Amino acid sequence: MRNKFPYGISNFLKLMTENYVFVDKSKYIEILENLSSQYHFLLRPRRFGKSLFISMLTYYYGIEHKDKFETLFGELYIGKNPTPKASSYLVLNFEFSRIDTTDFQSTFNGFLSNVKLGFQDFFNKYNDYFSPENIQEILAKTDPNEVFKAFSVACKQRKTPPIYLLIDEYDHFANEIIAFNFNEFSNIVSRNGFVRKFYESIKTATMDGVVDRMFVTGVTPITLDSLTSGFNISTDLTMHQFFNEAMGFVLEEVEELVGIACQQQDCDKERIFKDLKEWYNGYLFNYKSQKRIYNSDMVLYFLNKLQESKEYPDDLLDTNIASDYGKIKRFFNLKNPEQNYTVLDKLLSEGEITSEIIAKFSFEREFTRADFISLLYYMGFISIKETKGTLFVLRMPNYVIQSLYFDFFAEIVAKRAEVYSLGTESLQEAMLALMFEGDFALFSQEVQTILQKLSNRDAMQFSEKHLKMVIFTLLNLNKTYYIKSEYETQKKYVDILLLERNPFKVNFQYALELKYLPKEKAEKREEVKKEAISQLKGYLQREELRELQNLKSFILLVVGDELEVIEVL
Repeated sequence: MRNKFPYGISNFLKLMTENYVFVDKSKYIEILENLSSQYHFLLRPRRFGKSLFISMLTYYYGIEHKDKFETLFGELYIGKNPTPKASSYLVLNFEFSRIDTTDFQSTFNGFLSNVKLGFQDFFNKYNDYFSPENIQEILAKTDPNEVFKAFSVACKQRKTPPIYLLIDEYDHFANEIIAFNFNEFSNIVSRNGFVRKFYESIKTATMDGVVDRMFVTGVTPITLDSLTSGFNISTDLTMHQFFNEAMGFVLEEVEELVGIACQQQDCDKERIFKDLKEWYNGYLFNYKSQKRIYNSDMVLYFLNKLQESKEYPDDLLDTNIASDYGKIKRFFNLKNPEQNYTVLDKLLSEGEITSEIIAKFSFEREFTRADFISLLYYMGFISIKETKGTLFVLRMPNYVIQSLYFDFFAEIVAKRAEVYSLGTESLQEAMLALMFEGDFALFSQEVQTILQKLSNRDAMQFSEKHLKMVIFTLLNLNKTYYIKSEYETQKKYVDILLLERNPFKVNFQYALELKYLPKEKAEKREEVKKEAISQLKGYLQREELRELQNLKSFILLVVGDELEVIEVL
């Protein structure tokens, strides 16, 4: 039985021949092949299984793997329901990560190098179809466009079998550039840029019958304008209802994986399902779809650790991929930072935002609020909650993404409060007192210090929602607690709940109710305090909260920039 979790592995052959667990997505090969269109691209956030899907297509369609078909696909849906075009193509693979994007020339050279690497691999597999002179002439070209043109000419001359072109991470290098140097990005993807010219040569190859099918993956549509202008016969499957579940995992698949992880140990499966849903689920790529998607890489990371150590991982997000998601900081400075920060403020304070989703960007026009929100959507930092007419209500999909936002917001708060960092030794001591002594005093001092510093700045028009954002941010800097915001108990909401999080043990958990009054309304202090105490006492009667062990409850009342802490017993 397959029982190893393929965390970080995207080679289909390795998975199928070395006893790794494989979540069968092969039915989408049949769906793809039955579409009337033949040239497709599909966007998904980082670490969502795109490269593995590309690898599966490579082994399914490559004529050189025909003798291994039963071994690789026999137990899968597509092996039991093979399509007419199985094992009938020469497969050409391109992948556009690992490009030095320091400047235009390094980017051009890196793009050209990756194109040639794809062709070198192709010729190693299919050298019988080409003469040495063909190969030498193709690889001697010094422009990506010319390389592909020469290849297309050779294929027509040699009358090769049809080509299936697979491109992985088509936009990786462009995403790197746009975050650092927008003008350089514009030159690369402009009407006369080498990216557009490259895709124009691919389009010519499809018209000549050389490239029969194409499948492209990436994260964002920021270079789709170049791709689709040069290759305007492609079909975008990103928000297609049939492909909502093509990558990532659905609940039933996660349940099966948890079962495998728990075969050799006693697991609280119900608790694991609940935690995985809150931490890694929440993605939706078509508003009509009924199933939300888990980030597959994050789930495999968690289950791999659970299987190895028989306990939860210390970090909810693997440090090896945290940098991928940390790039959110760069994008808030893109084009119109002030506009972008209003989006951040709304997401953190209200939890959702309404916008259209832009299918294709053109950086020859103004970069709008909808463009920026759409960019966050494609990168997986927000996802679809529901629709309102033609607009989408978008929210942070899960706790891990929410935590990343507050990590970023901590830097903004520190800058506004004119401190070097919020992660100070005093804050660490305050959190230790919270966790193990039940003492809220040191933490309240940290909050008071930040509030007084912020009160001197005009950058933040303070309100109760901003108070909550600051306190949540300070708490989030220590990853011991599971911090719930607006925790619902029978349609009533606790502002902040601090819950024990596996594998860490703490002596105390907390329910916090927040209230804010501007200084000019200080006369309402006692009225608001009384109301808050009544509210929190009502929450504490709920069964969900009564079951929590060692729960301490506090009102945090801020009047102007003065914090008062009231314990509710």
